[in-house]
Amino acid sequence: MWHKALWWLPTAAVVVMTALGLAAVESAPLYRSKGRWIAALVAVGALAVAASAWQQQRGWDALGDEAGRLRQLGQRLDALGHMLPAGPDRTAKETFDTAAAALRSLNAKVADLGAQVAALKQEKRDRTIAPDKAAAMAAYLRQFGSHRVVVSCAPEDVEAFDYANRIVDVLKAAGWQADGPEKTKIFGTAAAMGVRLFVRGGGVAPDTAKILIDAFTRFNIPFESGVTPGQAIPDPATTELFVSHKP
Repeated sequence: MWHKALWWLPTAAVVVMTALGLAAVESAPLYRSKGRWIAALVAVGALAVAASAWQQQRGWDALGDEAGRLRQLGQRLDALGHMLPAGPDRTAKETFDTAAAALRSLNAKVADLGAQVAALKQEKRDRTIAPDKAAAMAAYLRQFGSHRVVVSCAPEDVEAFDYANRIVDVLKAAGWQADGPEKTKIFGTAAAMGVRLFVRGGGVAPDTAKILIDAFTRFNIPFESGVTPGQAIPDPATTELFVSHKP
């Protein structure tokens, strides 16, 4: 580690200069101020040695950090080099073109991964019904024959419209008559995570509502049930599904 010893040469020079200064003062004729000169020289020399050693240590640590980063870069370049076709007949241009193709391929994979992450985030943010659950729910509803349902959603809300449209698809796959999705404010503008199921107030809930409540419960579809005034649902046999804004 001779290079590390050379690194500390400035500190060693300060130590030597301090020692020579002490020797010179010691060999001088005796004066009353001789002791003070020796003390001052020792203090100044100690500070100089400490400052030099501290600075050299910082420089050595910084050099070590830089060397570590260079080693990491070398490892990455080496890994990239292993991806390139080897052979004594390969020209520099061919090697460069192959490296550029490898980098383009890596960038494409990174972009594809980013798109997948964005899609997963969007799927988690939007309400939906998974394809397997939708198929199972449609098969379950199909056994009860055809029923009429009106599906509506909050206006100016793309996410609510898409979720309502997904519900329509499931009902139609079950052979039901699903009208909509229609945009309306008749059921209010309050946000709600689940589907809001409405029947006309003052009467007996139709079988359609009972079947849907059972299906939503069975397949873990969030919902809220309620009744509305007569003007909201004129036909007492009609069941309405409303998708409001997401909270």
